[in-house]
Amino acid sequence: MATIEEVAKMARVSTATVSRVLNNSGYVSEKTRLKVWQAMRKLGYKPQISARALASKRLFHVAVVISQRIANLLASEVGVFYDVVLSSINDNEEFFRFNTTVVMLERIPQKNFDGYLIIGSDASEEQIKPLEKMGKIVLVDHYIDGLGIDCILSDGYDGIFRVTERFINKGIKNIIHLHGPLKYYGFKDRYTGYIAAMQKHSLLPICYEYDDLNEEVEPVLRKILRDRKPEVILCSNDIIAIKVLRKLREWKYRIPEEISVVGFDDIPQAEAESLSTLRVQKYEMGFNAVKRLYELLMGHSHHPFRLCLYTMFVKRDSSI
Repeated sequence: MATIEEVAKMARVSTATVSRVLNNSGYVSEKTRLKVWQAMRKLGYKPQISARALASKRLFHVAVVISQRIANLLASEVGVFYDVVLSSINDNEEFFRFNTTVVMLERIPQKNFDGYLIIGSDASEEQIKPLEKMGKIVLVDHYIDGLGIDCILSDGYDGIFRVTERFINKGIKNIIHLHGPLKYYGFKDRYTGYIAAMQKHSLLPICYEYDDLNEEVEPVLRKILRDRKPEVILCSNDIIAIKVLRKLREWKYRIPEEISVVGFDDIPQAEAESLSTLRVQKYEMGFNAVKRLYELLMGHSHHPFRLCLYTMFVKRDSSI
């Protein structure tokens, strides 16, 4: 069996870094984590927690639940976020002896699975509750107030709070938030972080809602520019931000001298557009979801918790 030293050598990192990746402790960049995981797969290295799973000789049947909306997104550039999360689940299922099946939220089969990984913010409390009687559940990129179910999230509140305060500390006060529908937890979490940061500094929060899947960006952007000239437009995902950025460039605005634009997620298109954004550890979300469900299925750490992975601001040419 491969050793941790061999993994470190192939990944060109220290054994301490491999240990941090395995134990989810300390800071390790997403790029480095990917290198370590790739080295583990190539060498067939099995972490200790996986060794216990192998020793148990138990194969867990797990449903990976996605909505029709997310299934549609996966066929477009908008779905890159969930594509990475699902790839992480797929890459790590063997470590934990999971046999996964993708099922639709709207048509969950009546058969019992050992566990459910519910992806995205579409599942309602009414849809989730019956599944609790059938198997263990981990929500991924989703949280419902008062439900008390394990969930793995990116910390949108903290990310938007910090980036809003970053601009305020530079003396910028006219900061607009353009967000998606607030029925989705992620958008609501980021919205709340923006409001809190603005209020902390006694500034008036200015928000506009925009459904990037069903609406054109031009009308809402014209309204923003008609009502006031923003110095910064903070968007609740990269797709919205890229549409805003392209339209402002088309209208001959100087970016970022006149207006800074910031997204959220750090999908590959963000780098191509030189968009400043908040990087979500998407691959790590998938890995931690699999790991947490494994713990529940093995009877370890029963008490549910909400794990929030901090985001990181990535400055590119679209912002000062």
